[in-house]
Amino acid sequence: MSDRTPCEKLMNMETVCQAFKNNQPAISDRIISCFYACYRLLFIKWAKITYQRYPEDMIEFAANNSFTDGVMKLRESAGRDELYQSSASVKTVLFHFCRNLLLGHLTSEKRLAEKKQKLAPFIAGEITGNAVEAEGTVEEDRCRNLARALEKMPAADRQIIRWRHLEGKSNDEIARLLAITVASATNRIYRCMQRLRELVDDMENENH
Repeated sequence: MSDRTPCEKLMNMETVCQAFKNNQPAISDRIISCFYACYRLLFIKWAKITYQRYPEDMIEFAANNSFTDGVMKLRESAGRDELYQSSASVKTVLFHFCRNLLLGHLTSEKRLAEKKQKLAPFIAGEITGNAVEAEGTVEEDRCRNLARALEKMPAADRQIIRWRHLEGKSNDEIARLLAITVASATNRIYRCMQRLRELVDDMENENH
């Protein structure tokens, strides 16, 4: 299979599981691109219909995040050979992961918005972690750790986090800005956030 293999030939459970389990980058990247090309807008449309009580922009943001997380969860599960064997299609399994993540994203949107507001100046590089005033709360401590963790990350990674989690740019938009494929952009976003979480966890462990 090549990077020109039609999506319909890749979207079967056996091919997906083998590509991720055996760490085949060329096929894996193509599969992720197909996920976005074939299913992302469909999932967002479903989310808007199902959760009409939420503002449309909130649903779209949460659905985009849920879809990205769902793709990564499917990839990790397949890589560990943990996907259940059944007659379910790849689309069904992917949407199962995405749906399970969506409500959590929606219900925490207010908290995330507040955190993004606090983190905005840190990601923008306007002030440093040392300038954060601690008020003795868990939230303030975590905010301070996030600021310091961001300082330790390369500027390119901070820019990606800014685009994705402050400006709400889609993976497609970030891919165009970086002149790379959507699959590669998805992987970079995932790695950036994973590294940020690791840095914050290390700092919180040190504090305890």
